[in-house]
Amino acid sequence: MAKSGQVRIPSFGHAGDGNLHLYICKDDMSDDQFADVLEKVFAEMYDQADQMGGLISGEHGIGFAKKKYMQHLLGPTQMALMQGIKKVFDPNNILNPGKIV
Repeated sequence: MAKSGQVRIPSFGHAGDGNLHLYICKDDMSDDQFADVLEKVFAEMYDQADQMGGLISGEHGIGFAKKKYMQHLLGPTQMALMQGIKKVFDPNNILNPGKIV
């Protein structure tokens, strides 16, 4: 989408270890236009990451905005593993209740 000129997506961060941060620029789009563009960019970007064996999250976690993509890209085994680890350290779910993991 960035190549087509629909949206600017500069990257920055830890390129040396293959961990890039992307900033999707709103520029002069309306909130509704930007929301539509974000959905398309995320879908395209995460599909590419998946095809290349990459992940959609770096050192800081996934966040609520992108949680719907997490199950698809990580799969049930990795999700269950992360949830199991959290349960060991937080059996009563008092740390970050309502979060994904």
